[in-house]
Amino acid sequence: MSDSTTAIVPLQVKQAVVALELGDSDEKLLDYLDFFARQVPIASAEFLHVLPKFDLFNSLFGKEGEGMVSNYELNEETIREMKIETKARLEKRNILPSGRQMEKVEYDVREGNPLEELLKEVIETKADLVVIGQKNARGQHGILARNLARKTSSNALIVPEAARKSLRKILVPIDFSASSIKGLQMALAINQELKEPADIICVNVYEMPNIAAVYIRKTTDELKKMVEQDRTEAFRAFLRTYGGPEHHLVKTVLIENKVGDIGTYLMDYALETNANLLIMGAKGHSKVELLLLGSVTERLLSENDLIPTLIVK
Repeated sequence: MSDSTTAIVPLQVKQAVVALELGDSDEKLLDYLDFFARQVPIASAEFLHVLPKFDLFNSLFGKEGEGMVSNYELNEETIREMKIETKARLEKRNILPSGRQMEKVEYDVREGNPLEELLKEVIETKADLVVIGQKNARGQHGILARNLARKTSSNALIVPEAARKSLRKILVPIDFSASSIKGLQMALAINQELKEPADIICVNVYEMPNIAAVYIRKTTDELKKMVEQDRTEAFRAFLRTYGGPEHHLVKTVLIENKVGDIGTYLMDYALETNANLLIMGAKGHSKVELLLLGSVTERLLSENDLIPTLIVK
């Protein structure tokens, strides 16, 4: 098979929506966003905070009480707080290494369910990236990472509280599906924006076939070698076809699945190799496919409290 002429375009985010809780977790989120924006251009950013829906004034004053506080005074005060917080963390006012600057930074306050309002904001702003922080593996942000990744129409970046500000090693799980293509090409697109390219490691967790080695007149070790050779050839073809001109720079790793939990193997490998970013390609855009995020992605989002994860739609 000849090398692919697939063109990998450097990643540039046109519109980001960043969810703020106005709490302790925002500090780490904004620090990481400041770092990320210096690596990957972000043209516009909208910072969103969702207030709980207040019914106190409505119950006391009926319709006359609607919006007395929440639609003006609380919103204005919240926006002031958001501006103070973001300016303190985005120290150089979003000046990127190339000298480019964010064209627009806006703030919005909504009332209601945090996840629902965030999803609405993504649609209304036509965002191509939504960013949330995560205090721990279960996401005490009020917006579960798994639900956001499952339902949003945009790419989603989940930043754990303990995330390190580095992009030296990018890990991409590969199962040779269409979603794997998205993950691979996103990693390559990010790499094209980095001053010092990261190591991109594509990992495939494979299972031995459920047949006795004696039936094909091979020892167990010989059978394993056959399977790994097959996967190695599949990797080569996959990278040649979808990896663009620099596919030869991508590293590949095979891990045998002996216990049936692919997500745990991937997470263990990511931690052992000090990966800085996980990139997972999501399934398609139909309603059914969006609900079926994928068991491996679900597991990684549930267990991961250290490595930023980018879900690619």
